[in-house]
Amino acid sequence: MMDVNDLISAAVQLFNEKKYAEAIEILHQAWDGITDKNTQIPEQIKIQNRLGGCYLEQAINAKDTDKADGLFEQAVWHFQELLQLTKQLEDEQNKIEEQIIAQFRLSFCYLKHAQKTKDTDKADKLFGHAVEYSRKRLELTKQLKDGQDKIHKQIVAQFRLGSCYFEQAKKTKDTNKADKRFGQAVEDFKKELELTEQLEDKQAKIQYQILAQYELGTCYLEQAQKTKDTDKANKLFEKAVEHLRELLKLTKQLTDKQDRIQQQIYAQSGLGGCYIEQIKRSKSTSEAEIFVKQASENFLAAYEQLPQLSDEKEKKVWEKIIRLGLREIDYLNEDWNSYFEKKKQEIQESLFKEETSQSQDAVATVLAVLHITPIELGFTPMAHYTSPHVCHILFGIGGNETASPMRLGSSTYMNDPSEGKALLDLLNQQDLELENKADGASHNAFFTCFSSRVNDLNQFRLYGKEDGVEASGCCLVFNKNGDWLREADVSVPFRSLSEMSGQNSDDLPKVNEYEKLPLYQVAYVAYKDEYIAEKKCGIWLSAPNKAFNLHQNLAQEKLGSSIRFILDANISRFGIRLKPVGNEDWHQFRLGKLKEALEELIRFFNTSTVSDDDKEALEYIRYLFKDFAFRDEEEFRLLVIKPIDSEEIEHCETTQSVYIPYADIRNLADEVILGTNYEKTGNQRKAEVFRYQMKQKCPDVKVSRSTLPINPPNK
Repeated sequence: MMDVNDLISAAVQLFNEKKYAEAIEILHQAWDGITDKNTQIPEQIKIQNRLGGCYLEQAINAKDTDKADGLFEQAVWHFQELLQLTKQLEDEQNKIEEQIIAQFRLSFCYLKHAQKTKDTDKADKLFGHAVEYSRKRLELTKQLKDGQDKIHKQIVAQFRLGSCYFEQAKKTKDTNKADKRFGQAVEDFKKELELTEQLEDKQAKIQYQILAQYELGTCYLEQAQKTKDTDKANKLFEKAVEHLRELLKLTKQLTDKQDRIQQQIYAQSGLGGCYIEQIKRSKSTSEAEIFVKQASENFLAAYEQLPQLSDEKEKKVWEKIIRLGLREIDYLNEDWNSYFEKKKQEIQESLFKEETSQSQDAVATVLAVLHITPIELGFTPMAHYTSPHVCHILFGIGGNETASPMRLGSSTYMNDPSEGKALLDLLNQQDLELENKADGASHNAFFTCFSSRVNDLNQFRLYGKEDGVEASGCCLVFNKNGDWLREADVSVPFRSLSEMSGQNSDDLPKVNEYEKLPLYQVAYVAYKDEYIAEKKCGIWLSAPNKAFNLHQNLAQEKLGSSIRFILDANISRFGIRLKPVGNEDWHQFRLGKLKEALEELIRFFNTSTVSDDDKEALEYIRYLFKDFAFRDEEEFRLLVIKPIDSEEIEHCETTQSVYIPYADIRNLADEVILGTNYEKTGNQRKAEVFRYQMKQKCPDVKVSRSTLPINPPNK
């Protein structure tokens, strides 16, 4: 039979293998094996420390926030037990050392819980606990006797305290509160930097100074990005640049080559990021040109050092960051061709991996046109219209104790019965369904929709109605501050398709992965008639070549009267409507690329022998086109394609529908606009009550009333 220490060692092994549930079971066996609670204090300390660590890791990785809450609470309980046990140690210095570890574990646990929770009030309290234990830890380090060890531990404790304030500031929407917390973080990072001067080991001193300068630079950069006052932001950017330049100087003193290269890449990428942010805010053309030059120099310098990194995983991470920086510089410099090619290359590498076929190349072009990146979206607000009932559920108010995530709904029962077919019609690839039965699709598209039409009467009349009353719903507004959309992983929506194509793909999502889904703009397909003017569409497709006409005639003979109208239509009568987003010159460039890609697809699918792989490629883009009749929606989508038996798909008993959870929107939404007739349904809703409840649960989300002119419902 294994003794207590053997069991602890076995649990540590399981922990390292990320088998946390098994490790917990073994640790409980070890706890039961403690025969003398008064003398076996070190063993008890190890067990409680490891138990807390297991629950903490489970909490961090949990997708369900309610489940995560319980796991964090269990972790805290074990770390509290750990702290109490440390006070029973006899050796005074050992007691302090172990208490420092326990205080750190508690602080870190509260910090991670605060970062994960969506409840802003709860997050503030959790951050408060994290700060409290970090301060206690810092005070304990001052009681250590070993001079150099004492300084080392004080530096780390000071850094952790500053990090707590920094993370709290990042999550705070109130700019005044955020400024205070950024200020506290800066104060702690500066104290950390001062302490490094007392270190005798030169390399250790440089390492800690690099850490402090990096944190100071990052802190000033984050604060500048949150600040709306241009003059204040410019001063903060200057401070960020100052500290990152100091960081770059320090890296040249590092003796370890790999460490030196890695730290220089950190510094140069950070500087490049600072200059990009300054370009965005600059009102002077000459000043912007200087920032463009500096940003390019730093990103290119970092890129040149990448081949020297030995860690392949680290190399890929930084390559993606640097390529993104260079891509954004192209956009800000209005080098549209270079910007577009970088976007397209990323899509090709992410989705198709190897050399692309003719159809895949055109599909990648369409995706590059319709994928809207954060820099393209800028400060364009996005609206999501929904019913009051759903709105209450999303924010955890109106009798709902907890909030539920926004859903990605199935395409099958959307308001457009031809969902996913507009592009197939255009390419003459429609499903004719001549048989007496049809197999269900193996995959389905799930998406949540947004519109660039905020507080729009037509949208309010159509969507989110309650009891059939028009304009009784809610308009949820995102991106008012330009901070909703994140830089996306373009492969996430299509992983299951990549898997079908033989690409290595993990179908299971990472934690919070869907919060970084790419945003796609919907293009509207029009068939020109006497009522559709030329100017209604930015693109009118060119007539196909003679080979297409021959193919058309053969198809007509083969299928007879069952073929749909498209075979009788001249393809030049088809147009595409795409609303401008951001820069107008960029929009015109996009239109040109979209026209080229669609005409290429038309030629390919109507003059070539089409393989299953070619048809499969259309799955990446067919849900990004809708009928012209829906053009007023000006729609954008977050999209995921999944097999119908995917474990991620859930069933709603209330609506009798299937869906995929997207994200908790309490920290993503900026405003809720209540429809003109919000109070005029049969549910006796009151705008004042809604505002009160939102103030209690989601104080950072603004609530307003729409005053659009619409008649009240008939009594």
